[in-house]
Amino acid sequence: MLWRRTSLLTLSMGLGRIFGQMQGAPASGVDQLVQQAFAHNREILAARQRVAEARGLLRQAGVRPVSTIEVNAGSGRPLGTTGEEEYTIGYSRPLETAGKRSKRVALAEQGLQLAEAELAELRRQLAYDIKVRYIDAAANHRKTAAIESIVTVNRASYRLIDARVERGDAAPLERQLLLVELNRAEAQKATAVGQAESARLALRQSMGIPPGANDEAKVATLPPDDVVANLDDVRKRALENRPDLRLAGALESQSGAELALTEAQSRPDLTASAQYARRYSQFEDPLRRTGSGSPLLLQDRDNILTLGISIPLQSRRRNEGNIEAAVARQRAAGLRRQHLEVTIPLEAEAAWRRYQAAKTAVGILNRGVLDESRRNLLVIRQAYDLGQLRLLDVLNEQRRLLETELSFVDAEAELARSIAELERTVGGSLK
Repeated sequence: MLWRRTSLLTLSMGLGRIFGQMQGAPASGVDQLVQQAFAHNREILAARQRVAEARGLLRQAGVRPVSTIEVNAGSGRPLGTTGEEEYTIGYSRPLETAGKRSKRVALAEQGLQLAEAELAELRRQLAYDIKVRYIDAAANHRKTAAIESIVTVNRASYRLIDARVERGDAAPLERQLLLVELNRAEAQKATAVGQAESARLALRQSMGIPPGANDEAKVATLPPDDVVANLDDVRKRALENRPDLRLAGALESQSGAELALTEAQSRPDLTASAQYARRYSQFEDPLRRTGSGSPLLLQDRDNILTLGISIPLQSRRRNEGNIEAAVARQRAAGLRRQHLEVTIPLEAEAAWRRYQAAKTAVGILNRGVLDESRRNLLVIRQAYDLGQLRLLDVLNEQRRLLETELSFVDAEAELARSIAELERTVGGSLK
């Protein structure tokens, strides 16, 4: 009887530790981990460089075509023609037609919006990935702690009953039953420890923490389960905030701007030019002679200004293939945007239904299963102390309680995952 009372006290203390781990946990730091991932993840850093690249391209899109200055000097002396020289200086300026520059700028602006939308979408997906992996790590950590409490209880119970068997106060079968239960719990603990470590390493991978670096992926508890929204709010916010929908709209706008630029490029640009030429000529007068009888040399100087404009001889047909391709891209982008506008509300409703189901399951387990299972174990222990039940009955009920506790952890983890899915669906926090 003394052993039974001691065992009951030990079991109560161990299961009390389990209950303390399941309830009253502080708020988790998953949001802080998400912010750390945004600062360290190389995919995010690369996407930020893509935004910087788009800003540079936008700046370059507004640059006008460069003008050209041409200087020439000519002389007939190298070829034996003396007295012939010519000097020219010219200036030419390309003139863009059909608003090509403004259309280039508009296309670059859409490219910047597209890069920013891609960054936001990558952040949305990474935040969801980190939250899910954090939840997996936290759930397995709690399972490990719960199983460790049972292992501690069984070890203490085994030492007590082993001493009683050695004194002949208990049957060896009871010691064997406890040994089997202890080994089974040890195996469960080893599995949970491995799963917790694997989930923690997966979390480090998502955060972009390299091997050997300080471990910033501190797993504490499951995130809180408060959601301040209803189904209509979720649908509305998803359509307003989803980065992938904004990305599809940016792609459609970019395709439209590209089509406008392609059509403008079908029209030829003009080149205006101006040239100044100064010519020197020297030749013999066929009639007059100098006093010495040599031919009289005459000199001629001409100043010539030339203005011109050049027009490439091209037609719209030379760009029809590019126009057709741009039209197809615009239509494809529009179809993708329309698809998202149809499917996002359905995705939001599915995530909401999942959240409601998970919340209901947690409530049932917390009120109608977990408490009842604890009370059942207490009654069975009391009956065992009175000699009305066997040790096997106590162990079976203890095993059922542990399975219920683990199921409760799974249900809370599913609730946390459903909230993460809701936040991924709406593209932001629901708090």
